[in-house]
Parts: sequence; structure tokens; C-alpha cells
Amino acid sequence: MNQRFFLLLLALLLPVEAYAQLSVNFQANASVAGPRIVLGDIAVIKPAGEEAQAVAQLPVASSPAPGKSKELYTVSVINSLRNRPEVADVDWQGSQSIVVQRKGNRVKQEQLQAIVDQFLKENSASLPQTEIRFTSLRAPEEVTLPAGKLTWKVTPSRPGILGSSSFSIAFAVDDKPATTCVVRGRLEVVAEVATAAVTLHKGDVISENSIVMQKLDIGGLQKPFTAKEQLLGMQVARTVNAGTPLEEAHIAMPTIVKSGEMVKIVARKGAMQLSTSGLAKTDGRLGEMIQVKNISSNKLIHCRVDGPGMVSVEF
Repeated sequence: MNQRFFLLLLALLLPVEAYAQLSVNFQANASVAGPRIVLGDIAVIKPAGEEAQAVAQLPVASSPAPGKSKELYTVSVINSLRNRPEVADVDWQGSQSIVVQRKGNRVKQEQLQAIVDQFLKENSASLPQTEIRFTSLRAPEEVTLPAGKLTWKVTPSRPGILGSSSFSIAFAVDDKPATTCVVRGRLEVVAEVATAAVTLHKGDVISENSIVMQKLDIGGLQKPFTAKEQLLGMQVARTVNAGTPLEEAHIAMPTIVKSGEMVKIVARKGAMQLSTSGLAKTDGRLGEMIQVKNISSNKLIHCRVDGPGMVSVEF
């Protein structure tokens, strides 16, 4: 059997794949999801097998930004791989250039608005009985993020939401931080709140006739009152004009101990407790410290107001 006949017989007996040359056929267009492009993204590699899989994983370039494209030239790709032994005998075929498009999550402006609206809806239970609207929207026309599972976290510009003029949306893709965008606008929070029915002066005690409930935009208010019962019997801390929404800063606890009033002094030291009579030297509100004259000793002491006619001191 001569050598030529032996080689022919061997070729007939062995699988065709054993002698098939690996071919890399470049495609004119390709798409990728990740941050780098490998040979298998831009070409069809045959015949299939372990060798083809290894060649397919060879990196050739970085990917464009999410949602963007870039053009690769075949000759540049081949030159970048010329020192790789895996492609020493490859048959290069196909397109002379490849346009690579990177997949991405596109979030349009109306979707950003919807994200903020949903956040407000989910947090409405922590606000007074209100109608909430976020208007005059200023936001990016579109935010493009890498492909993958998209999640986000919304943070208002002011704690408690009321008074916020913007909302930050922190996006994550596959649980990894991606980007943050800011949505600006006007937050309208319409609620029924207590307003001054007449001009209220410092020291006035609030009664039913002092206040009226009105529906107003409370977005710019600091801790308004949403029920009359919250205010009845309270004192006005400073002058408030008629029609002004009442806020926490306008109100003070009522005076429950008056200067010159006889009070009961409770003196405590550990488990011991004694009581005596005293004379209040100043007005006092609940929890305030005032001067009281001890009738027994004729001494002035600082006591805490605990209730009408009741003060206490710790020794």
C-alpha cells in the first residue's frame, strides 16, 4: 500500500470534522448586551465544537455605550488577533465592516413621570388626606441604561415629601448601581387645613370661632394642622393674619400655671416624695421650668410644670 493510497483511505475513514478548517464569517450587523465584544458576537464560526467555542470567546473590542452603535473593520479585528494561536489556520470570510449595536434599557420622560407618580401614590398613606399632583416637569428626554433587570429608588428633595421640588431616581441594573437622574417640578399637595378665621394675636387662646378649614396647596407649608381638634385650647405664639394657614411655628402650648397662682410642689429624691405649697412667680406651660416660691422655706426654686396647679422638682 503506497503512501498516497493510505492517506486517501485515512481521509475516508476519519470524521470530516477532523480535517475541516475553522471558518470565521463576519456579519454586517451584530448586537451585544455587555461591555465588551467577543468574536462570537460579530461572526458565525464553523464547524461547531470546542475549538469554535474557544475562538468565539476571544475579545475584539469594547462595546459602545448602551443604546449606541459603533463600526468595526474586519481587517482591524483580524490584526488584533494575529498573535493568538487559536486562529492561526482560520479562514476569514464575510463582511469587511460590522456595525455593532449595544442593547439597552430606554426610559423615556413620560416613564420618569410615572415613576415619581407611583412613588407618591405608594407614600400617600403617610401624608394628610391630600390630592397630590407633580406638575411642570423638567426631566431628561430619555435615560439609556445597560440591558438587564431594571430597578430604582426614589428620594424626594425634602424629608417627608411635602415641599419637595425635585425627586432623584437612582437606577440599578441587575442589582448594580447604574445611574441617577433628577426630575424637577412643582409638587401640589392639596389638603383641608386649619386657617385663621380672624387675625390672631400673640397669647390668644384658639377657639372654634378662631379657625376655619380650607382646601389649600400645602406643598410649601411646615407642619400644618389638618383638624380643628389639634388646635382648640392652644395659644398663638405670634400674630397670624386672617386667612393664613396655621403651622406648628404659629402655635404654643397654653399657659396652665399663672404668675401669682398657688401651686402644689412635689419634691422627689429617689423613691422618696414630699409635697408642699408654693407660689408661682412666672407663667408656665406644660413641661416648662418656672420659678416657684416655697411657702414653708420662703426660698425660690426652679420647678417643672406638670399640669394645672402642679409643679415638681428633683433633689
